[in-house]
Amino acid sequence: MARTQTRRIGMRRKAVTLVVAVIVVIALAAACMVTKPWDAIGRLIASGQATNGRTIDVTTLRTAQVTRGVLDAETRLGATLRYDKANDFAAAPGMITQLPVAGKQIDTGEQVYEMDGVPVPLFHGERPFWRTLDTDAADGPDVTQLEENLAELGLFAGEPDAHFDWTTREAVRQWQLSLGLTGDAASGTFAPTSVALAPAAPIRITTVNAKLGESNAVPASYTNVTLHVEATLTATQAATFKAGDKAQVVLPDNTTIDTTLTAVDQGGQATGTDGQVTSPSARVDFPDQSQVAKFGPTTVSLVIPNTSGQSTVETLIVPVTAIIASAGSTYAIDVVRGDRLERIPVEIGLVANAQVQITKADGLKEGDKVVIS
Repeated sequence: MARTQTRRIGMRRKAVTLVVAVIVVIALAAACMVTKPWDAIGRLIASGQATNGRTIDVTTLRTAQVTRGVLDAETRLGATLRYDKANDFAAAPGMITQLPVAGKQIDTGEQVYEMDGVPVPLFHGERPFWRTLDTDAADGPDVTQLEENLAELGLFAGEPDAHFDWTTREAVRQWQLSLGLTGDAASGTFAPTSVALAPAAPIRITTVNAKLGESNAVPASYTNVTLHVEATLTATQAATFKAGDKAQVVLPDNTTIDTTLTAVDQGGQATGTDGQVTSPSARVDFPDQSQVAKFGPTTVSLVIPNTSGQSTVETLIVPVTAIIASAGSTYAIDVVRGDRLERIPVEIGLVANAQVQITKADGLKEGDKVVIS
């Protein structure tokens, strides 16, 4: 009887132990469902924090071999032959009765659009005309600017100055008559809304923004008429190149123009769009526009020789897409070591043709496979 009771007690203890174990397993499973530790592991692997010494399936990675040699003695960049950024004309206060045509080139004194049936010609200057000008107007730089435009049209014979006198009034009156105005409309008094103003002339109409019959509308956008080449740079390239460096532009017909860099912009200026900033860039201007005018806006190549002494030194070379930017302007690369990844800090040199010099990298050697994006 005692032996049977002992057996029953033992069976009850085993049942309790089993129930407790099941509860523990369920609790652990529930905790895992809440905390999802596998997500944390995945995030560590993705961020590179758990790559060193960790076994992964390297066959799923895109890799390239580390080579040794002299980086090409030139950097070849995709670039664009383009006009400067377009600007808008000031809004026309009256009704627009005629509009320009996109692509048209307009010089000083030529009609840009028509307002209330009267031609609105192009004048140029850095300052907007802000007041009515006549013989009662105080001296000012806007008077000088007006006289400069009239002199360019052959209507003002004197030396442009800040004073509006009877010779200025007569020049304005002759200009008004040339527009077809008569009576009080050709009085020699200048209204600031009677011209479309641009910083320089000639200009080129890029887009027509208004519709006929609209009032208080911007009639059109415009650019200057000179083409230049612009290419986007990496931060390293922007730190390497400078204005005055030799360059070569390869045009669509494969002819080349030997020139120099006009400017190198380090970028970083706010664009005003969602916190974005401008990219580093290089620019080439052409004093002789006949070299490029026939091509218009198009894609070209910009070739810049690497003048640094580093270009003649043998170094390890990897694709640019293997470089991982880290905090504090430091760099690294992921190297395949058997069935694991090893992240190695590196220092970089020249960048050319989508390749980059590795000037310092402990443990990296020719033939190693690096992960590329």
